Amino acid sequence: MKPFFKTLTMTLGALALSGAAHAATVTVGPGGFNDGWATTITYEDDNSFARRGTSNDRDNALNALGPNNGDFFELGFRGSADFTFGKKFKASAQIFEVTFGSASNFPEAVDVYVGDGGLFQFVARISNVAAQGGGIVPLTGLIGSTFDTLRLVDASPLSSSAQSDQLGPLGGFDIDAIRVAPVPLPAAGAMLIAAIGGLAFLRRRRKPAA
Repeated sequence: MKPFFKTLTMTLGALALSGAAHAATVTVGPGGFNDGWATTITYEDDNSFARRGTSNDRDNALNALGPNNGDFFELGFRGSADFTFGKKFKASAQIFEVTFGSASNFPEAVDVYVGDGGLFQFVARISNVAAQGGGIVPLTGLIGSTFDTLRLVDASPLSSSAQSDQLGPLGGFDIDAIRVAPVPLPAAGAMLIAAIGGLAFLRRRRKPAA
């Protein structure tokens, strides 16, 4: 299992839920860069507050990180989560969703936002039907050329929920994986790395044998 870090912060504001007033937000994941796949997720981990189910390990946020493999994290009915990738990104994001059975019979959707330095802007709404196998969300034409965070906010219709409890519907968009196009290394930087590598090679060749 990959190592992961976990931080806990309390969201300010009084949110009365089952006699408790709180909203706990956690960040988990291995961090770093993984070929454009999400490596950290920040989310509300109280399932009763986030309105997500627990069957099939769907409340495990780590399922949304790394390449798509069929495991998934349920965002929660009207829930949200922020993803980072170890590098800034641009151009597009690819969102993989999982819906057991027929996606068209359980309509779900998510609103996509991108941010840089904590300022977010809306990009598009994508359905679970469009995200089966990876739905592409273009990020061109937005304010700012690069971004550091992708935010998903569940926008599923009430009719999508196959589960509920005394507080109402559970469920929401099911995230298998997210991938972005990272900002490429500038040409000058790539040339510098190549030059450094070349110098190291020459040093090894010139080193006298013991």
